Amino acid sequence: MKMINKLYLLLKTFINYATVPFRLFIVYMLMIIGIILLKNAKSEGNINTIVSTFFKLMMFFMSLKISISNEDYIKYMRYLYSKEKFLCVFNHTTLVDGHLLFSVFPRMGIVLYNQKEFEFIAFDKNAVNKLGSILVDYNKRNGITQIINDKVKNRKSGESIIFIAPCKGVSSQNPGNISEFKSSGAFVNKSKILPITIKYEDDTLDYNKEFGESVINAYFKLFLVENYKIKIKVGDMINSYENESIDEYKNRVYNIMNREYKELKV
Repeated sequence: MKMINKLYLLLKTFINYATVPFRLFIVYMLMIIGIILLKNAKSEGNINTIVSTFFKLMMFFMSLKISISNEDYIKYMRYLYSKEKFLCVFNHTTLVDGHLLFSVFPRMGIVLYNQKEFEFIAFDKNAVNKLGSILVDYNKRNGITQIINDKVKNRKSGESIIFIAPCKGVSSQNPGNISEFKSSGAFVNKSKILPITIKYEDDTLDYNKEFGESVINAYFKLFLVENYKIKIKVGDMINSYENESIDEYKNRVYNIMNREYKELKV
């Protein structure tokens, strides 16, 4: 019986690895088709359906199993259709963080840096605008905090919520903690913050840029896992204190999210 189980696991592993090129191609085509449809979508309903459907399919072909409690999902939806002026902050360590958030949360936008890789999937400012996101050129960052502030202040009930990752997208210097917050863009305007904490079952998928890992390798290993578990937590709304500095606000949000991260069970 043990021998049969070993052979079964070996066969599953072989099939998982052997189908990597096929699944890579499928996900790439999904991205291309999804972006084409997104650019041509006219209504908010169609945009939301396209984004949700294609990102969910991507998670399926990557064999990523994402879980979020009904309570947390309902909390997000209530804030989405409320008149609250806020943004979401999330921890970021892998190249798939943004993808999985789009697969879970409707009508979200994200602040992301322009990458050369975007050219290969025709991901441009038109697609970014349809997503309700903000595309930042690394060498032209002046005025970004004001753009974020305008997005937050002018958001109406049901419109896209801005998501920001203050991390660099790499592993924490202290194992067992979320990545350190390096950027202050989410905190400069003292906006209310809804914390979104992501926890993976281990650090297999972390982007190890500081150790010389390439973007290609970081993407490729996303397809080597099977039934990989990811947990998402929506925290309580955080307000800045009256006399709190930007750094104090940033550190307080970090500590709250880090505590929730440690309490999460995957």
